[in-house]
Amino acid sequence: MSAVKESLERTQRSSGPKGNYVETNWFYWKAGETKAIRFLTDADNILVVPVHENVPTHDGKTKTFVCRKAFDASCELCDNKVYRRDVGYAAAVLREEVRDESGKVTGYRDVTDTYETEEDGKTVTKRKPYVGIVSQGMRNFWNQIAVISEKYGDLRGREIEIIRQGAGTDTTYMAFALDPKPIENIDTRYSKFLPDIEGFLNRIGSVEYYDAQLRGVVKEKPQEAGTASVSYEDDDYAEEEYVALEEETVADRLRKKLADN
Repeated sequence: MSAVKESLERTQRSSGPKGNYVETNWFYWKAGETKAIRFLTDADNILVVPVHENVPTHDGKTKTFVCRKAFDASCELCDNKVYRRDVGYAAAVLREEVRDESGKVTGYRDVTDTYETEEDGKTVTKRKPYVGIVSQGMRNFWNQIAVISEKYGDLRGREIEIIRQGAGTDTTYMAFALDPKPIENIDTRYSKFLPDIEGFLNRIGSVEYYDAQLRGVVKEKPQEAGTASVSYEDDDYAEEEYVALEEETVADRLRKKLADN
């Protein structure tokens, strides 16, 4: 939380990013769904904050709020006994399998999408990787990731395949570390696509956000709190060279076992 608190002053001083903005992606798993992701946030930089989720708002919707106690302030939601839990936030890029002619997995690459930008008065279509925010609870998700981090020393050196089992309160996640594979220039490759997680958490924990969402009181028109904008100022993103995987992974074997059952 020290990172969130320290970023509050930076967010208030900033005039905001400039460029072409898009809504931030979020990672979700449906029951039975598997995704391979590469974390762009290492374990030490995952932000863990207390949040109130699915809180009814003035317009009949539900929203997530960072607990005001995270900012050393009184929290009206806590006073009203609204459920609170710790949630971890990190950035990741979605990855997909690369297969040879026989169907064998030979590696992983970024899942990409396109976006439009204006250059010299013309609309230009460019590519971007699917970079977004992983937002999950500590017990049934991040505890799995913590085991991988402790075993291998970092989260960014390999794909992690995550499987969701069940739904609702019976949801569990299984995470498998795949073979190590460095991504060249990982620190700069995705830098312009990274969401402003700290700024987002500051917004949904601010007095202004509480007033706007709970009571409909808006002093200034804020940026939509469900988004965290990023700027794509150039087109230096290019397809990576991937290192082939020579052996079937533990996740592959388990997935086949689950399919057979």
